[in-house]
Amino acid sequence: MKNTDGGRHDGNASRSGAPAATIVDVARRAGVSVSTVSRVVRDHADVRHSTRLHVLRVIDELAYRPSSIARALVSGRSFALGLLVSDLANPFYPQLATAVEREARRLGYTVAICITEHDAHETERYLHRLLDQGIQGVIHASVGDDEAMCLALMDDSNRILFTNRRPKSPHVNYVVSDNVAGSAALTRHLLAKGHRRIGFVNGSPAASTSQERLEGFLKQVARVRGAQPVLAPGDFTSESGTKAVANWIREGVLPSAIIGVNDLVALGAIEGLLGAGLRVPEDAAVAGFDDVALASSALASLTSVAQHIDQMGTRAVQLLLRATAKRPPRPLHEVLAPELIVRRSTSALPSGHRHPSLAPR
Repeated sequence: MKNTDGGRHDGNASRSGAPAATIVDVARRAGVSVSTVSRVVRDHADVRHSTRLHVLRVIDELAYRPSSIARALVSGRSFALGLLVSDLANPFYPQLATAVEREARRLGYTVAICITEHDAHETERYLHRLLDQGIQGVIHASVGDDEAMCLALMDDSNRILFTNRRPKSPHVNYVVSDNVAGSAALTRHLLAKGHRRIGFVNGSPAASTSQERLEGFLKQVARVRGAQPVLAPGDFTSESGTKAVANWIREGVLPSAIIGVNDLVALGAIEGLLGAGLRVPEDAAVAGFDDVALASSALASLTSVAQHIDQMGTRAVQLLLRATAKRPPRPLHEVLAPELIVRRSTSALPSGHRHPSLAPR
């Protein structure tokens, strides 16, 4: 496809339907060489300040957008990233994906979002496809026992960065939250409020987030005389929170406070309590992890450990691009400090409190 003055079309179309401006059009209008425009687009240092400003004005006037293929040929980079997430039904992942896409777009990159559904085979399939398409790097945010496979597929460990989970290998780049510290802070909060039987609904056992959050919880409970942990298995879904509550009610052992391994599990626990005619927090306090947007709503008002999802996604992009561009001699590790956000869903256990009848209806 060519434009009217013989310049080659970059693959973009203007909003009016006319051929989009090309790098040749910009060079002619600005009165400079094509290579000068290319250096301005790539933010190369070898351009005079006045020339740079002039070319940028012309780029703006012509609404020129360099194609990703042209940029890749010039720079040797694809300007495309992959993001692996487990499940978009968990509000953590859309928030993370939004932060990743926003920062990538700011830096001139596009993002392909791949939903693995906790399945290592899906992860492998997506990675093959991304690598075949010349992806520059991958942010791995899903959970599952697939780390060894991922590292074996990638030709360079600097091209993959893990976030939301701490990889087993110390030689891999990652951005994570301090899950042990966050869980400890949340457990101390509930213990200080007077709760002594505290339930913990966990996630997939293979996930580092499950292991670390359970570790922080158990360590704090063990430090308080008379405190008792009540554990339930789960899988990071709201259904696991609802199921745990139903089991505890049926067995007559409902804890006075419940921690979900993430906010989705905690919200499922709240649904189970309300469905049984119980009140939150009067009959059972509930708290979670991640501090997704829904947690702060007036409807949920969920106490949660904030992972600072936006910061995590932003830093994941920045560190991945640093690793792929500079090949650092040591892996890039960043651990974000969590923050306990206390809301209405947790409160002190009233003196003489007794749960209502938990007999099956």
